[in-house]
Amino acid sequence: MTSKDQFGELLQSLKNIEEKIDILISLQKRSAPKVTIGKEESKVLKLCDKKHTIDDIVRETGKKENNVKVILSHLKDKGLIRSVEIKGIIVYERI
Repeated sequence: MTSKDQFGELLQSLKNIEEKIDILISLQKRSAPKVTIGKEESKVLKLCDKKHTIDDIVRETGKKENNVKVILSHLKDKGLIRSVEIKGIIVYERI
C-alpha cells in the first residue's frame, strides 16, 4: 500500500468521523432544553460580537464591572458565548 493510498483511507476515515460528529451535535441540540436568558443577559449577549471587551460592555450597558462579569459567566455556563483572545485582547463571541 502506498502512502497515497494510506492518505486516502485516512481522509475517508476523517470524513466519516466528521459526519458522525455532525449527527451527534444535531441530536444534542434537539434534546437539549431551550436556554432562556433574561433582559440583562440579552443586552450583554448582543455585545458579544468579537469586538467588545469587558470594559466596552460595562460602558455600553452602564452596569458595574462585577455585574458584567457575572452575566458573562452565566452566558458561558449556558453555552452561548466564549472568550477569545485577539491581538492580546480578550473579547467575547456568540457560539
